[in-house]
Amino acid sequence: MIAEIGLFALILALLIAAVQSAVPLVGAARGQASWMKLAPSAASAQFGLIALSFAALVWLHVTSDFSVANVVHNSHTDKPLLYKITGVWGNHEGSMLLWVLILAFYGLAVALFGKNLPPALRARVLAVQGMIAFGFLLFILATSNPFERISPPPVNGEGLNPLLQDPGLAFHPPFLYLGYVGFSMAFSFAIAALIEGRVDAAWARWVRPWTLAAWCALTLGIAMGSWWSYYTLGWGGWWAWDPVENASLMPWLAGTALLHSAIVVEKRDTLKGWTIFLAILAFSLSLLGTFLVRSGVLTSVHAFANDPARGKFILALLAIVTGGSLILFAARAGALKAGGIFAPVSRESGLVFNNLFLSCAAGTVLLGTLAPLIADALHLQKLSVGAPWFNLVVPVLLTPMLLVMPLGPLLAWKRGDGIEALKRARFAAVVAAATIIVTLVLTRAVSALPALGLGLAAWLLFGTLTEWTGRVGLFRKPLRQTLAHARHLPRAMHGMALAHIGMAIFLIGVTGSLSWQSEKLLVMHPGQSTTIAGYTVRFVGVEDNARGPNYTADRGLFFAEKDGRTLSVMRPERRLYDNPPEPKSTVAILTNFVSDLYVVLGESDDHGGHVVHIFHNPLVPWIFFGAVVMVLGGLVSLSDRRWRIGAPKKAARFVEVEPAPRREIKIPVGGRYALPALAFLILVGVFFWRLQQTAAGDTPNLIPSVLIDKPAPAFALKPLYPGQPSFATTDLKGRVTLVNFFASWCLPCRAEHPVLRLVQGHGIALVGIAYKDKPDDAQGLLAELGNPYTRVAADADGRTGIDFGVSGVPETYLIDKNGIIRRKVAGPLTEDVLKNDILPLAEKLQ
Repeated sequence: MIAEIGLFALILALLIAAVQSAVPLVGAARGQASWMKLAPSAASAQFGLIALSFAALVWLHVTSDFSVANVVHNSHTDKPLLYKITGVWGNHEGSMLLWVLILAFYGLAVALFGKNLPPALRARVLAVQGMIAFGFLLFILATSNPFERISPPPVNGEGLNPLLQDPGLAFHPPFLYLGYVGFSMAFSFAIAALIEGRVDAAWARWVRPWTLAAWCALTLGIAMGSWWSYYTLGWGGWWAWDPVENASLMPWLAGTALLHSAIVVEKRDTLKGWTIFLAILAFSLSLLGTFLVRSGVLTSVHAFANDPARGKFILALLAIVTGGSLILFAARAGALKAGGIFAPVSRESGLVFNNLFLSCAAGTVLLGTLAPLIADALHLQKLSVGAPWFNLVVPVLLTPMLLVMPLGPLLAWKRGDGIEALKRARFAAVVAAATIIVTLVLTRAVSALPALGLGLAAWLLFGTLTEWTGRVGLFRKPLRQTLAHARHLPRAMHGMALAHIGMAIFLIGVTGSLSWQSEKLLVMHPGQSTTIAGYTVRFVGVEDNARGPNYTADRGLFFAEKDGRTLSVMRPERRLYDNPPEPKSTVAILTNFVSDLYVVLGESDDHGGHVVHIFHNPLVPWIFFGAVVMVLGGLVSLSDRRWRIGAPKKAARFVEVEPAPRREIKIPVGGRYALPALAFLILVGVFFWRLQQTAAGDTPNLIPSVLIDKPAPAFALKPLYPGQPSFATTDLKGRVTLVNFFASWCLPCRAEHPVLRLVQGHGIALVGIAYKDKPDDAQGLLAELGNPYTRVAADADGRTGIDFGVSGVPETYLIDKNGIIRRKVAGPLTEDVLKNDILPLAEKLQ
């Protein structure tokens, strides 16, 4: 009965969303006040119904109602209560319900706190929100019903992926969705403004707090996801440029640009069309992330679903929402009259500069993320755009922006004095130069990049402090007067300073973690110790079969010592969960908030020892601390009373911009406003073709190779592990072999790893080749996840990979008894491809 109540509530919410999307919009066009007043009531009712449906799904999970398919596939009676609750959104159907719940929550917030908005604008904003809700509620009911019954119900459930049985899942997805979905408010305000043909300072004042709230949530959500990856996956890193990670970063970059652009609209009544475009772009990139995660167009450790039918539905929603908004933008943006002009050296120019490089960075991440997918869809040569490319290009694009960030607030509006701003920032410049010199001296100038990174952080930090102290009069006026100035300064000014300081702290953490990380991979026996970065790590032993709530674990015991003192007892584990029976490693971290000592327990060597992977990660805590400070700055800005009282009446009259007459609506000459819509439609076409291929069974990762049905290239590789036999072409003869190219730095290789274990027991020799990887790193990956290979070789220079035609890892080749290549799989090997293609073909070849 609870499931039926939840489903019925969703159906009612769909009907109300339909009313909300139509009646207030018509009422605003006709000036019918009673119709416009329906919008807040509909938004409130919609939220109530979706909240009831979500509560029903939570109850079904908590009570382990295995008559519901969603509970069967994602829960188990032995699972702890916390993970029964968080498991609600640890799957596709439940996470989509959370998605629409948060969307309805934002609509409710506008209904309750948007009373200072003009009635027509509020009606249009809520109508657009209703349209989005209608589309996604229809998607849930048509393709992703979380209340689907199963008969007969099983005695128990299948359990939840062990990676998701973590407290981080309780907070990371909700905050991420608060950010993703929160940009829908900026989008709705933009579409309402385009319909009215009016954008001015008042509009910017209204849209900024909603954008800021979404930005804060998304910043926190990304930071939580990075922290979860850091302490859960056991790889010692915090960001891998995985496509789904990139999908969360792109709307963050666009949203950051939107926040700054809206300031120019509010203060100087210019950049209107650009700000509208950014509002559309930020939410569209959020929808793109939803599509990538749930359509099956890519494989990721973060992906929820691999269903082309669902993918087509989401793609249709993406096409309607984004395509329709870009077409409206093309038709109306030319009618938005420009406001005040400004000099090349001014605060406006600084913000435009900020927008330029943030937008270029977002475009670069988008291109790097989608290029491999496009190449796959068109059956072109496989592209591999990984961490090395992103780590090079994105910092190059963001560095100019970081250089200008401290100077922008020091410039006046309309016309600034660049020389005077540089004079005011001279102390920050001196500190930055001193930081670079000291870093070069201390590191013996091995590399200039760490010094430049810390120097840039010092420039941003002290430049921001210079601007803030100048505003409050610190060191120039009596303390009481300084405090009075600080108290009366708009909170948005304090928040801006905090956010910029948080960015400086984040940059310090990134520089330290990328420049000075050290690691050791070794086999340790009880009683042995090793040293790293001044720490002594002593291995005491392993407690076998330690029982947890729903798993058994081999629990290591290590003492971390320094200067003869024991600092901590560290207990990393290797767990085997009951349901599903999958392994998972948990790391032990000792932090002093300046650096982390990070210990991972690997497999036993069958002689009383265990493989142990130890990292020393300098300044990594500052990455997460910097993100928290950025969020704190956003919250301080959000508390500014100006957002509560709204824009002044004078600004709210919309007197400077007239709506375009209907007969004049056309794409502006030159078509520059139509280019985004055209580019988007091309992208939708590529995605649709990719989904068609998958639905037809033409899996693009099964890319034909020029070597198919030809002998494998000649090679002779050294073993990854000293003392083991080498691997050469002659070893391919006499037995069907599956050759898998992998690397420790490849996150999709981690997603693929459990599938490789399924090869065992099928009479196939599974050979791993560590591609362009450090031997210690590759050994560390296999020590942590387990070694499924019968033999492992090292291709450190990538020469053998080039001969095979490898363009990115993972890639897998099926080779018959005569050494002839019969199949190539580019990208992660999935269970479906293995069972339906590779294993049947291997049996025939035997």
